[in-house]
Amino acid sequence: MKLLHPALKVRLLYMSPLGHHQLALWLPGDTAAGEAQIDLGERIERELPVDAFRSEIAPLRVGRFYPKQLLTIADAPAPMFRVLRVEGDRFTADFSHPLQSRVFKVESSPSDMSAEPVGKLDQLLQWAGMEASLDAPTDFSAPDAFARDDETPDTEFYDQPRKLIHVDAVCARRIQALYRTVLPPKARVLDLMASWRSHLPDTVTPAVGLGMNAEEMADNPQLAERIVHDLNAEPRLPFADASFDAAVCTVSFEYLTRPQAVIAEVRRVLKPGGVFVVTLSHRYFPPKVIHLWTQLHPMERMAWVGNLLAGAGFDRIKTYVEHGLKRPKDDRYADRLPESDPLFATWGVAP
Repeated sequence: MKLLHPALKVRLLYMSPLGHHQLALWLPGDTAAGEAQIDLGERIERELPVDAFRSEIAPLRVGRFYPKQLLTIADAPAPMFRVLRVEGDRFTADFSHPLQSRVFKVESSPSDMSAEPVGKLDQLLQWAGMEASLDAPTDFSAPDAFARDDETPDTEFYDQPRKLIHVDAVCARRIQALYRTVLPPKARVLDLMASWRSHLPDTVTPAVGLGMNAEEMADNPQLAERIVHDLNAEPRLPFADASFDAAVCTVSFEYLTRPQAVIAEVRRVLKPGGVFVVTLSHRYFPPKVIHLWTQLHPMERMAWVGNLLAGAGFDRIKTYVEHGLKRPKDDRYADRLPESDPLFATWGVAP
């Protein structure tokens, strides 16, 4: 019998030019939600010379967030800033909370969770708003954006089955819960970059898996069909137009070196109204992750994926973040990280 823990789910909801955003935090059930302090502080913008930014470490791009350590000035008023404008040899740095000037609301509801809620109210605003787009598009370009430390063929790297789950067990269950909510019932699903486990709910039909290792996919009980295919070598998907009701890419998107081409293909093989869901995590294989991934805050990664979806013609873009649950005792990071891996997700609908 699963032990149920009284929990309070507090949600922060807001919109941006990209779409709808939701951040959920799990708190112990006896937490008084009225104690939440929604204090965004004052608005702080500064115009700075471009040479005050350490461009040898990262490229200066409009819409991006950077830690204050990338500035040569000593009196930065906040730990992070967002670049609002770059004009000639000057740029405008916004040190305000990212939700400044956004309309948002807070909702809470009680629930019973099998995982223990350990979130704290002061975490509610910690990341909020970083994935929300500015009125002008965010510039995610970088000279080495899609380069990787290990450029050997992916077929060699993935030749040996690893049979790993790239998030802890609690986060894996939350991914499944999200898919249960977002994926249409009885949907025919394409599991993109599939491996040992798919984390799909029982409300959808067995999926078609497309991945890199045949042995891993053969051990995946949720796959009805298994196709070995290297998307970095050939982004075109081996399916007819409008073949699927939905597609998922679970904690693997960061390995795509041609993501725009892959997303365009996903849109092609989805039926009108089909949904493409990308879930993300903190964990990844450093040799094979694209360099852009390591230059972005996890919240910005959702925004980048959302921008790619919008650029490919997907609409009704949504992002979702969930954290505040206790890490399982048997997880390999339990002695160092008490909180479960947070869940980050972005999805859009094919028109």
